[in-house]
Amino acid sequence: MSLLPSVRRLGMGLFALGLMTSGALAQAAAPQPTSSQPTSSQLQVARELVEANGEVRAFDGVIPNLIDGAALGFLQTNPDLAKKLRDTALALRPEFEKRKSEIVDILATAYAQRFTEAELKEALAFYSTPVGKKLVSDRAQIVQQAVTSIQQWGAKLNSDAMNRIREEMKKQGYDL
Repeated sequence: MSLLPSVRRLGMGLFALGLMTSGALAQAAAPQPTSSQPTSSQLQVARELVEANGEVRAFDGVIPNLIDGAALGFLQTNPDLAKKLRDTALALRPEFEKRKSEIVDILATAYAQRFTEAELKEALAFYSTPVGKKLVSDRAQIVQQAVTSIQQWGAKLNSDAMNRIREEMKKQGYDL
């Protein structure tokens, strides 16, 4: 197990999660919280929703990656302890995996503060349909395809911009 790649995977996972949710968020104005303190029934439906829509699974690697990142912090000043730090991080994973429900609660609270219980139930009903289930099951492949395409698009845009800048600078007498 290499600690640095795990931290990179955490970053990519969070980036992918942002991609998964940003499209829907960008299409509508951010709704205002329905209340500062969601009801327990709102929170329960919201928990079911984040399980059904796959958002919880997007965080499956977060806890191990955070533990590896913590160990990596010690590795920088104690390189001779690499194996012991790796083994210790592995041994501590089960202890911290028990806290995954905290991620569920954070996600559920965010939803419950912005949606009524009826809206949450409606969203949950959608994710129980064949189309909703397909959206969840295909999301990882969709995100991967989109990330790859966006990277290619970005490289092309960068090249086009460099060529245009070069052209404009040449008009001003600079040869780049």
